[in-house]
Formats: sequence, structure tokens, C-alpha cells
Amino acid sequence: MTHLDDPALWQRDATALSALIGRGALSPETLLEHFLDRIARLEPHLNAFAHLDAEGARAAAAEAGRRAREGRRLGPLDGIPVTVKDNLFVRGMPARWGSLLFRDFAPEQDDICVERLRAAGAVLLGKTTTPEFALSGRTVSRIGGITRNPWNPALTPGGSSGGAAASVAAGMAPLAIGTDAGGSTRLPAGYTGLYGLRPSTGRIARRHGFPPMALDFQVIGPMARSLRDLELLYDVLAGPDPRDPASLRLPPPALAAEPARHFRIGWFDAIGEEASDPEVAETLREAVGLLASAGGCTVEEIAPPFDLAALRGIWSTLTAAGAARVVRRFGDRWQAEATPFILALAQRGLALSAADLVDALDRLPAFRAEVSARAWAELDAIVTPCAPAPAWRAEEEHPARIGGRPGSALTQGMFGGWVNAIGAAALALPGRPHPDGRPIGVQIIAPCGGETVVFEIARRLDRAAATDRERRWPAMAFLDA
Repeated sequence: MTHLDDPALWQRDATALSALIGRGALSPETLLEHFLDRIARLEPHLNAFAHLDAEGARAAAAEAGRRAREGRRLGPLDGIPVTVKDNLFVRGMPARWGSLLFRDFAPEQDDICVERLRAAGAVLLGKTTTPEFALSGRTVSRIGGITRNPWNPALTPGGSSGGAAASVAAGMAPLAIGTDAGGSTRLPAGYTGLYGLRPSTGRIARRHGFPPMALDFQVIGPMARSLRDLELLYDVLAGPDPRDPASLRLPPPALAAEPARHFRIGWFDAIGEEASDPEVAETLREAVGLLASAGGCTVEEIAPPFDLAALRGIWSTLTAAGAARVVRRFGDRWQAEATPFILALAQRGLALSAADLVDALDRLPAFRAEVSARAWAELDAIVTPCAPAPAWRAEEEHPARIGGRPGSALTQGMFGGWVNAIGAAALALPGRPHPDGRPIGVQIIAPCGGETVVFEIARRLDRAAATDRERRWPAMAFLDA
């Protein structure tokens, strides 16, 4: 951990950088070159970018600079660099989805979230790495190679938004857009000391993109180094759009603080025999203890409100069918070019019957109804670890051991997917780090539409922790060459 009295530009959050631009103390052009220089020095060590659009970013920064000098900024995001995950459509940039199958694909339109970034004046730096079809808990692919964690390049930043997390955690960008279908924003945020949001399903409208791997489980996931930056990015992205009917079902987004509200909060750190590492469990207990001692919360340990085996059965069928739907477009080519994981998943999907898929589709609404009723009957929020173990070696599929038992990718993701299945809101934030320095994340979950709740509880937890998390940086961030 390094503390500086006078942080460099890359150490300031987006909110502070925006204030500098607003008062004429910093130009968007200068800010962009600062980050491009950092990318040039750090990217060879981390592999966070699938595509860097320096030319396009310079053009956008020049326009933002003109607006700033003329006193007509579009808002606080105007002139701020942002990265976008490579499974999202950005007009004029490749969208390879971590797959050799899409190595030559470039979309002709923006997704709605990218439209909103452009309308807010954000400077799009480029696309960040993702595993094939964004379906892995670490970021490794045949087209992109291995992405590494700035806190220790021997470790993974997680997946599938690993490049997004690495870009922000290393100070190569102040903000990032990822996606989250089963924890893909929250887990990498937890492994890299960031704040990450899984908004309610439909809260951030979507249109144009790759086919979903698991129905509506995936959402746009903002990531930032500070809670106020996460709110800044969320404010720009959230809201309905008639092109996305799901976005019309929620009331207008609001993040007004609820300082007087008393919250009933449940927590758990194990699911049956699948437990967290002791250090992760201790971090969670410290977090819920801080909330309880700060007042305004009633905190109690609860049993997990869902059947993990039932969820895994649904997820397994949906993702296998999703992968099969994509690869069948490519004739026999996919069998040679897909990663072993996607190869096996797609083969399983192609062997599914229509009855298998419909059965999973029947079980999903029942799962959602039962879990939502159980989770929110007496609680306003639930707090869990982001993952049961911190970041592990980048070359390995999952931690060797988790909670004293042999590890697996399923166990490592066990706190994430149920949130997506019921469409809930969840916010990841840094907890007390592991004794060896690895970040450990905590997530706050509220019912669908509960962004106000998760942000308010996160504010209280940050205040109660009384730590300067925004100024904790990995040693890699200070690399000179």
C-alpha cells in the first residue's frame, strides 16, 4: 500500500478529474495522453486491452476540450476516459467476444450504454479483454491470451470482466464498463480492490449485442475505484429506453441517500458444505460488524435463501444451449477454434433436447419466485463475500483449495449467480484485504430495483471502515517501464 500527499492524475478518481476539467485546471487532451502513456507502460505486463483506439480517443478528447473551453460541457463525464468490455458493441471498434470465431467482426452500431457514454462526452479508450463468450471466472482466451492482476501479475483479475478490472485497478483508466451474468463484474472488482455494480435487470437498457448466453441473466456492470465514481457512471448509464422492453418495467432510477432509514440485513459466508476461506469469512464478519456498530442496521446471520444445486442445474442448461446456438453458425470451424471449455459446453448444448431446455425455462420462474419471497420477506439487504477465495494463479482454472476443500470454478462463483437469476441489484466494494495483500471484496444485495439501498449501505460501510481505500494502489501501478 502506498500513500501520497499529492496524487498524480492517474491516482485521482473520475469525480476529482472532472472537477479539474470543469475549472479549467486540466484539459481532456492532457488527461488522455496521461492515460495513454500509462497504458503503453503497463499493458505489456497485464494484457487488459483487446483493442486500443488511441486515434478515436484523441478525436473525442479534442471535442471535449473545445466544449470545456467554451463553457458547454455535457456533464461530469465529459472528457473522462472509459474502457468498454469486448463483448459489447462499440461502433467502429472490433467486438471479438474473446473468440477466434469473431476475430474479424466489427459492429456497425453502439449498444445503448455506449450511446449514453458518447452523449455524456466520455472518451472511449478501447475494448478490454474477456474470456470466450464471457463465460469464465478468469480472463484467458485463445485470441487474447492471459490477463493478469495488477496486485500480483502471477494472479488472475477474475472474469469475465477481468480486463475491465485490470484497466482501472492499475490506473490505466478511471472508469470501466463490464458485464455481469453470474458475478462477472462483482468478482473481478473483489479481486482487484474496486467498486462494481450488478444493477437490477433492466435498469441499464440494452440493444444491439451478442446473443445472450443465459436469457436475461447478463447486465451492464459499471466499475470504478471509488463509490462516488460508481454513482457518477451509474447516473449516466441507468434509465429506460423503448428499444429494451425490460427497461420499461422499473421506476425511474434514483440514488437519493436514505440516511435515516433503518435496514434489516442478513449475511452468510457458506452454502452447505461449501465454505469461504477463513480470511474471506473474517473480512465479511468485520464488514457486518461495522454496519451493526455504526447504527441504523439490524444485522443477523441467515441461511442462504436459495438451493444452489437447483440454480446450477438451470445455469448449466441455459449456458450450454446458449453456446450451441452461437457455434452452430460456423459449420465445423468452431470445433477447431473454440477453447476446450466452450467446445465441451457447446457439444453438451447440441445434445440437449427441446424438452431439456423448456424444462429449465419452466424451473427458472419457480426458482425466482421462491428465492425472492424467501430473501426479502423480512430483509432489506443481504451481505456476502464476492467470492469464497481471493485471486489465484492466472494459469489455473480456479483456486486449488477453497474453504479447506478442493476448489472448483462452481464453488468460486457460488455467491454470484443467484443474484443474476432473480434480477437483483448488487454492489461489490473492497473489504479488509487478505494478510498477504490480495484484495477481498464484499457484496451488498437488494431486491430488483434496490440500487438506492445498496448504494446507501455501501456509503455507511465505507464511513464505518474509516479507511482511505481510494489511495490503496498495487505496486504494479507505480511501474516506470
